[in-house]
Amino acid sequence: MMQPSMLTRLTQLEVEGFRSLSGVLLSWRKLAVILDAGGTATRELVALFTLLKELAEGRLQQHLSRQEVLDGEFVRLTVEVDDSPYKVELRCFPDGRWRIVREEYDYWQGLDLLLIDPERHPPREESVLSAQEAPVLDSTPPVGEDSVDAEGRFLGEAMSGCLWSVRQFLRGFRIQPAGAFEAAAPGSFLFLEEPGLDLPAEELEARVQSARAASAHSQVLLCTPSVSLADAFAREEVIRVDTAEGVSRFVPLVPP
Repeated sequence: MMQPSMLTRLTQLEVEGFRSLSGVLLSWRKLAVILDAGGTATRELVALFTLLKELAEGRLQQHLSRQEVLDGEFVRLTVEVDDSPYKVELRCFPDGRWRIVREEYDYWQGLDLLLIDPERHPPREESVLSAQEAPVLDSTPPVGEDSVDAEGRFLGEAMSGCLWSVRQFLRGFRIQPAGAFEAAAPGSFLFLEEPGLDLPAEELEARVQSARAASAHSQVLLCTPSVSLADAFAREEVIRVDTAEGVSRFVPLVPP
């Protein structure tokens, strides 16, 4: 069973309806390099992860009100952190506002927590996840607690801890330039941008070494249009992006 302290990396991302990122299913490890010649997918990924960060912070409506983040009619996102998926669906309503119509967390082997059930709950302005607080664990069992109650209490505390960790992971998302970035907190998600196409050999080596060093304690996603920089990494770490007719397609150089 997953423990909160272990929940430190994004294992899979599934996207439907977000700009050019529709029908996207991505899997990666501690370090991934996105080779994006046109830069479209890089911008979309920045916007997507920023949206998730603001959602986890409880600032979704504030974020949506100050810039055109979403278009279309709906967005469905699945963020799988250490193999446990957090899912959220947003829809645009006739008043022009986007609201969350479904939110759930698949905790462990089919043990699902439906945070917003479209059949039981009205659409929400902000996510339930954003209100999740750090769990207070009490190892002293209540007087008269039987084994069934103890198991339920344990599962409830464990799920609460994992939800808190999901929120903390999304809140820890950081965008920085690949050439000069500050180390992120352990367990966070570091998004590095390298816009340069023709980097000198010594700078290529510096980018590779710094990204690898950062990936020792944080998950790293490096986006670049440079083929030479992507070639400096292992092939299994590189995902090529082809954007055509408004759709970005992600193709790993080495299929999973």
